[in-house]
Amino acid sequence: MGDRIKVIMDCDPGIDDGIALAYAAAHQDELELLAITTFAGNATIDKVTKNALELADFYGLKVPVAKGQERPLVKEPLHAEEFHGETGLGHCVLPETKKELASDNAVLFIRDILNDLPEGEQVTVIETAPMTNLALLLRIFPEVKEKIRQIVFMGGAAKGGNITPAAEFNIYADPEAAKIVFSSGIPLVMCGLDATLKCNLTRNQIMKLCQSGNPVAKACGDMVGYVLGNPTKYRCVASIHDAVPFMYLLHPEFFKTEKALLDVDCSEGAGRGATLCDFRWWLHEEDEMKDIILTDADTGNFQQELFESIYSVSGCRAAK
Repeated sequence: MGDRIKVIMDCDPGIDDGIALAYAAAHQDELELLAITTFAGNATIDKVTKNALELADFYGLKVPVAKGQERPLVKEPLHAEEFHGETGLGHCVLPETKKELASDNAVLFIRDILNDLPEGEQVTVIETAPMTNLALLLRIFPEVKEKIRQIVFMGGAAKGGNITPAAEFNIYADPEAAKIVFSSGIPLVMCGLDATLKCNLTRNQIMKLCQSGNPVAKACGDMVGYVLGNPTKYRCVASIHDAVPFMYLLHPEFFKTEKALLDVDCSEGAGRGATLCDFRWWLHEEDEMKDIILTDADTGNFQQELFESIYSVSGCRAAK
């Protein structure tokens, strides 16, 4: 167990965050989840934090949960409840939990975890929400950078967007925060729409989950099944965007990648929130091209790995 990948997950649960946590729970032999922190992305901070506590308890994740920022650095909050339902978890109703918050200040909580790491050890940050918490951490406590091996984030796109023609939701919700993180010098892995739209479940696969006697599978089905009734998002498949950073860590062979340098458009124009991917390797020294962009994904392998993982989660409260 000594070579497990140390991970902090900053998230906004959210249907696909909920399924990503199920995937993480299935792989505790390979991943050491040190903390779950929240940001008001897909829903309000109180809703996403309640979801994080209930999901962690339900999946048997003995991991501290810390509440993060309730709004972006500059603009008004942007939520996506029309895609995630009133609670943020679609049709899924989880058992109430007695699990309590470890902290109501995620930025300080992450700083303390990083400062307490043994000499020479580093953490991978998995970011599946807008980057406000991380930006504040790196701006206020820049000395923690050396403790972060890489930031693997769901967000952005080399081509197009989903919230605007140019921008993906997580980056658009707080581009100023993304700009701080992108310019921090920490290696980045962008799990953007180019790959995550290929990482989906079909209607039949979702129905199988919904009808399962396995409590974790049924909960995941009830979450993602919500999009089946949403014609604005549903195109015969439901993308499980936020599971991709975890799966990339454990199965990079499922993805095609390219090196690049990342930036973000913080203007007030039509390009606001667009991720700028500089692939011009000839303009930069090789070691300057520190960022990796997922450009494609193997849908079949993603589906099989996610399905098997969901069914394998042990320690679930509902199963006891």
